[in-house]
Amino acid sequence: MEKIINSANLKELFKNSGDIVKRPFNVGHAGITVHLFGVDGLMNTLMLDKTILYPLTSDENLKKLKTEREVMDYLLEGGAFHAFAIEEIDYEKTLRYILSGMAALVFDQEQKALIFDVRTFDKRSVSEPSDEGVMKGAKDSFIEVMRTNTVLIRRRVRSEYLVIEQLNAGKHSKTDIALVYLSNVAEMDTVNRIRDTINNMDIDNISTPAFIEEYLIDNRKSIFPQIMYTQRPDRVSANLTDGRVAVVVDGIPFVYILPCQLPMLMQSPEDYANHYFISSSLRIIRYIALILTLFLPAFYIAATTYQNQMLPVEIALSIQQAKQNVPFSSASEVLGLLIAFEILIEAGLRLPKTVGTAMSILGGLVVGQSAVEAKIVSPTVVVIVALAGIAGFILPNQDLSSGIRVTRFVMAVLAAVAGFFGLTAGLILLITHLCSLDNYGVAYMSPFVDVETSNHKDTLFRFPIKYFTKRSKKIAPENRIKQK
Repeated sequence: MEKIINSANLKELFKNSGDIVKRPFNVGHAGITVHLFGVDGLMNTLMLDKTILYPLTSDENLKKLKTEREVMDYLLEGGAFHAFAIEEIDYEKTLRYILSGMAALVFDQEQKALIFDVRTFDKRSVSEPSDEGVMKGAKDSFIEVMRTNTVLIRRRVRSEYLVIEQLNAGKHSKTDIALVYLSNVAEMDTVNRIRDTINNMDIDNISTPAFIEEYLIDNRKSIFPQIMYTQRPDRVSANLTDGRVAVVVDGIPFVYILPCQLPMLMQSPEDYANHYFISSSLRIIRYIALILTLFLPAFYIAATTYQNQMLPVEIALSIQQAKQNVPFSSASEVLGLLIAFEILIEAGLRLPKTVGTAMSILGGLVVGQSAVEAKIVSPTVVVIVALAGIAGFILPNQDLSSGIRVTRFVMAVLAAVAGFFGLTAGLILLITHLCSLDNYGVAYMSPFVDVETSNHKDTLFRFPIKYFTKRSKKIAPENRIKQK
């Protein structure tokens, strides 16, 4: 049976909660009693006193009112000096409002509540993005408060078609989620599908990003990121005008963007701040770095173990001379150093910054140099693994970088087992897997597998802005014109 809104039910529910404000008020000394409910610490007490409690107790007009309905109508029409006030008849929604930091005035006879938004949060200031910094561009970034993040988006996209839907997920956490899109541009089937996914999430708590990411992606078995996250409001606004959908989650200091394709993950916000020729050159470097970090260790294993004749004579002789006193095979050296490289990365992340920096220097220079001098590994392998590791950090998206690092191990093992045959088989399987991924009706490898020529002007190369005249047909089929 659905519960009704009254003070007795709420007092019984919160009887053991010391942080819940439960206070009765005599409205204007007119003999009508209402009950205030809210969470201490989440409400702005100064705003609560001045805009709600003071009018309730001192407004002379309230003395003339005889019923709770008259009091509610008077408060809604301006009797309480507060901009946001709504009438609520649903018990569950009232609980959600109270626990999110709003104040609820409960009228027992009417079995209704008036909700006032008097929330306040201890939050950090809007600062420069830590992971996506640019020299030419905005320096603000998202924080953990959802409403602040939606304001940063609305500030940049002032269109009347910008829709910010308020959703809720988590049976116990009741986390606020905002679905953001341009109604005249975005594909509504995609919007509806994302909305239904969020509404149907059967989970207790959304405490970390993975708790919502795994619900929003289509293929959960793939290690490659199928959802893009960003700390930058300008990047979100650009993708919204392209027809994509943004998901803002309260408590998470970045915003998700869907649908997501692989070329998006290889792009940086600074690509659109520099000259198009410079941006195109940097993108080419990123794709070269992607190939190096993925295949260089495996290529070295295959070439030195199975096909020495493929290498130039001088290089082959140099490698053989360096390996002369090393007791391990090329595959063992490479795989061992790759594992050691991952250990150093984890140590640098987990330790405090000052200690982590010292650990990286100690592990990379002292231990590496000592291992070479002790003839445990050859200098060539150290150079190969170091080059592959550094190339992996050039990738703009850290989720993509993590997926590539795992795939690099797989490629190295295949090369150790079957040489270039195993490397080729791994490459075919990788391309097949990437081409099989579908993200809300859009191919993951789009526009590389797309016949739309206009979409190729922002992939490997960044063409001048004047050429960005149309949106992708798959993402925004109804409204494709961006500029003339």
